[in-house]
Amino acid sequence: MNAKTTSTYGTTINIKNSGSKKSEIIAITSGKGGVGKTTIAVNMAIAMQKLRKRVLIIDADLHLGNVDLNLGMRTDKSIADVVRNDLPLNKAIVSTPVKVDLLPASSASIDLIESEPAVLEKLAEKFKRFESYYDYIIIDTGAGIAMNVLSFLFGADKICVVITPDPASITDAYAVIKVVKTVNKDIPIFLIGNMVNHADEGDILYKKMNLMAHKFLNNQIYYGGSLLKDELVARSVKRQKPFVLDHPSGMASNGVRAMIRRIMQASINNGFYNKNIFERVLETKNTQLEWNL
Repeated sequence: MNAKTTSTYGTTINIKNSGSKKSEIIAITSGKGGVGKTTIAVNMAIAMQKLRKRVLIIDADLHLGNVDLNLGMRTDKSIADVVRNDLPLNKAIVSTPVKVDLLPASSASIDLIESEPAVLEKLAEKFKRFESYYDYIIIDTGAGIAMNVLSFLFGADKICVVITPDPASITDAYAVIKVVKTVNKDIPIFLIGNMVNHADEGDILYKKMNLMAHKFLNNQIYYGGSLLKDELVARSVKRQKPFVLDHPSGMASNGVRAMIRRIMQASINNGFYNKNIFERVLETKNTQLEWNL
């Protein structure tokens, strides 16, 4: 099966279903907002693309979704147009200038996904022609443990929880880890420290959180890496240019490349590998409802 996607930039992508291979799904999340989750998700995606991987970002942050701004662009379509207006999915996927594709979501589209099983079935069917094209799908979720966040986390192959030294960030990150591990203890969770003052601080954050996971959840999390406070990163964000492109030899860029090596090398241990992301969300909906009770 073949399809062509033409972006607003005039780039045409030939999409070919390569058979049984499925995209690896990595969810980037956090306990609270403002910790740099989206910035890390975008730069990780670009670093993967530099390794000749095909990458799609799904912007599933309802209230602070700004993946497009981090890429220096603006989008006007989302999953909601696919669902409500029967827009072909390939027309909602945008080819970005940095050679990473983007599928924007919205509060309207996620509300539909949460309330209508038929919507998920429709999206799952439409996504079949894309599920073998991408090597990695990165989902930039919202912060916290709302059901529109958990629905994507439960269906991921791997989860990255972004944390800062702020006590509220630590507390809320543990809440995310606790909920995920209560529902599915086998999903690998990587802790990523951001805006730490020195490398040891990121290591200490991880060790404390992993100790809590061992003690209270009878489980473990993995060290994803950490990024130091860096004025160059802040400047890149203001310029709406990913720092791995703006400062490819900087500390932050080297840190992100180390992160993706750890995450990509980790094994997957779940029963979802032959299902696309929307099939997974559909399958886990009952689990979510049971957890809410």
